[in-house]
Amino acid sequence: MYTSKRQFCSVEELGIYASMVGIQISYAVLGVIMGNQLSKGMNPLAFIVYSDGVGALVLAPFAFFLEKKNRPATVSLPLVGQFFLLSIGGACAFQVFLLLGLKDTSPAFASAMPNLAPAIIFVMAWASGMEKVNMMCTRSKAKIVGTLICVCGAMAMSFLQGPALSELWSVVTRSNSIYDPDTVHPVENILVSFDHEGKGNSSRQIRGCIYLISAVINLSATMVLQAETLKKYPALLSQTSITGILGSIQTAVLMIILDRGINPTSWLLDRSEILTIIFGGIICNGVAFALQLWCMQKRGPVFVTIFSPVSTVCSAVLSSLFLGNRLHLGSVMGVLLIFVGLYLVLWGKSQDSVTQMEISSGNELHIEEEEQLHHPSLPEVLDVKIPLLY
Repeated sequence: MYTSKRQFCSVEELGIYASMVGIQISYAVLGVIMGNQLSKGMNPLAFIVYSDGVGALVLAPFAFFLEKKNRPATVSLPLVGQFFLLSIGGACAFQVFLLLGLKDTSPAFASAMPNLAPAIIFVMAWASGMEKVNMMCTRSKAKIVGTLICVCGAMAMSFLQGPALSELWSVVTRSNSIYDPDTVHPVENILVSFDHEGKGNSSRQIRGCIYLISAVINLSATMVLQAETLKKYPALLSQTSITGILGSIQTAVLMIILDRGINPTSWLLDRSEILTIIFGGIICNGVAFALQLWCMQKRGPVFVTIFSPVSTVCSAVLSSLFLGNRLHLGSVMGVLLIFVGLYLVLWGKSQDSVTQMEISSGNELHIEEEEQLHHPSLPEVLDVKIPLLY
């Protein structure tokens, strides 16, 4: 019996890790495919309209049958307003800025920037009073320092470029093997390359980074609002389906306004674009989201966030192989800074969760002791509670 339970746990653990890796790979593949489609002239608004609608239709049956007990019987007008804001920020504005940024940068950039979200959410929650910060506490210091490092990483990705990684070795070994006082030192070669590439850094690259940062700010604000909405409407799948449909409608209206009417050519799709929408809507917006929610319930939100670098690495490899995009030293430095800052913020958040669980356990133990004092005839029950592994 014990052996079969250990085997079941092992299979479940393997499923959790495989699901998280598969989710990140699917996001990376979608980013590379979308980068290729956008370069060919695919309308990003049309993709959002169709993919959000498909994703909502995929999630709707699961939401209907699995969340019957969680959905409130009635929906108030303020809650409808929150759904409307969630769809604007998360389903519409976030994806519009993300795709515009992807079009002007690369899939590796687009997959790295959302890692700023935990740091920005921390700042927003701190400013609104939802997050308590103690400057004498180590975990609070870690979150603040991590946020600053993430900002520095985003700035490095935006404004630093430097030599391409494929050319870095030739830059380092450019000096002659025989010492020559007139030969430029390899380090100076790299600095000169940074200066040269920095001057050549196009306004399109900077504009794309601004789009991506705007997308992350929208995503962060949406997640803060979503945390409040879930208190009134504790059905995440249903909420996602509703906001997906609303986001699809809002994007369609925006598309009509920008086209000054219904332009049939903007809505027509070729075969490759249809396959992209099916993959994005069903796999990424539907199946991947449901699996991510399952993993979050099993292991917690911090565990899920830790796997985000997998998407960035896969995007960089795939985009260099299939799209011919080159990674530059400055961009890699920025990505590494974002990841260091991300894990500092996540460590601080995980310590907050551990502290909160210890406080809750202490309160429960105090209540149980009082019950034993008032009801001595009650049998002692050993209740072993294993906390979530962050």
